[in-house]
Amino acid sequence: MDGYVIIENLWKSYDELSVLEGIELSIKRGTVFGILGRNGAGKTTLMECLTGLREADIGGAYVVENDHKEKLFKRKEVIGVQPQEYSLFERQTVKETFELFASFYKESLPLPSLIERLKLVELQHKQVRKLSTGQKQRVAIGVALVGNPEIILLDEPTAGLDVQVRFLLWDIIKELKKEGKTILMTTHYMEEAEELCDEIAILHEKKIVALGTTDSVIEEFASSHRKTLSDAFIHLTGAELRLGVD
Repeated sequence: MDGYVIIENLWKSYDELSVLEGIELSIKRGTVFGILGRNGAGKTTLMECLTGLREADIGGAYVVENDHKEKLFKRKEVIGVQPQEYSLFERQTVKETFELFASFYKESLPLPSLIERLKLVELQHKQVRKLSTGQKQRVAIGVALVGNPEIILLDEPTAGLDVQVRFLLWDIIKELKKEGKTILMTTHYMEEAEELCDEIAILHEKKIVALGTTDSVIEEFASSHRKTLSDAFIHLTGAELRLGVD
């Protein structure tokens, strides 16, 4: 597969429960790639396998440069990660949090510009425990960006956020793409995928069931009278609620 980040034949199970089966994706440099799926589809497990938080049973993710292929999680100096669940030091201020994580890198972004980009200037001396959900999420994304990574992994970056904060993060992701960053993100929001992603993959029942641009997925899988990504997604993953999951 051609690509900057490639995922090859990735399988993952927990004991007897299979979660991911034969995942193969190719992500071009400087693009935004979205992974969509219902709750429990394996999106977070996939992201954890990419970062080395979990070990794939078979296959893996690689960075490809100049015909050299290396495991993605071994390139920690070029990766920034915003996990779906994270823990920050509650009694540190926003600025202290960024200073701590910046110290882990040989080179990091100038903190004043990062704080400004995330609209946290007025909050930089406030303790994390006193922040709102949206403010904490911006700090978590700042932690992912502080090392000036080439590859950014975002797991549900705007889940549960106000529209205003969501739009701010959309603008930041667009700016990062313009800067040449390669972004892999998961999302539940169809409009978010349409707005941000160059390509998407829909993950369902352990496998990739659709892959391409949002327009191509809509064209292939949406019904003739409702040409939307939501319609294509429902066609592929089902409309019924699942007891104990949804």
